[in-house]
Amino acid sequence: MFNVWDLRAGKSVFNWELHKYRIHTVDFNPRNPHLMATSSQDRTACLWDLRTMGAKKPKALATVDHAKAVYSAYFSPSGLSLATTSRDNYVGVLSGANFEDTSMIYHCNNTVRKISSFRGVWGWDDSNIFVGNVAKGIGVNQTKGIDVISTKLKRTVKKLQSPLVKDVISRLHCHPLNVGMLAGSTAGGHVYVWTTK
Repeated sequence: MFNVWDLRAGKSVFNWELHKYRIHTVDFNPRNPHLMATSSQDRTACLWDLRTMGAKKPKALATVDHAKAVYSAYFSPSGLSLATTSRDNYVGVLSGANFEDTSMIYHCNNTVRKISSFRGVWGWDDSNIFVGNVAKGIGVNQTKGIDVISTKLKRTVKKLQSPLVKDVISRLHCHPLNVGMLAGSTAGGHVYVWTTK
């Protein structure tokens, strides 16, 4: 269920069954705050218009289908694109006037049970998506870090690595004011920070 909570009343005022299974993320478009994206265990990410939700079961504006669970759906900083991250080893990018253009970019998103699922995040503009990696699995000799995916080239163009990183980084956040500062956390409780030189 998706619930709308009224802070003044201190209770839920609306609830809708937007997906068949668990909702993983909810994100609002920075350019059009009435647009919302959700990702779900039901293998879809959906776009919704909050102005037309109504009291009955809402209808999605657009749906992105993946072969496995979708762990994130985030709007780009401009609000003109949407990135989805799925366990099917693809990062989806939706763009176009009505988000009708879809590109699927291969990225190994498989993690084991004790590691949080990957969630690709946008950088400081619409050109790059950052996502953790376990490219060849988890092991002592594997180089762990963060992949930088170019939305223009539709592939990984850079890897952020460090000998200090000992665990798989699964959660990321770009500093909203300090361009070039990126933080990543692990399931083991470590936080790593990258900055530009």
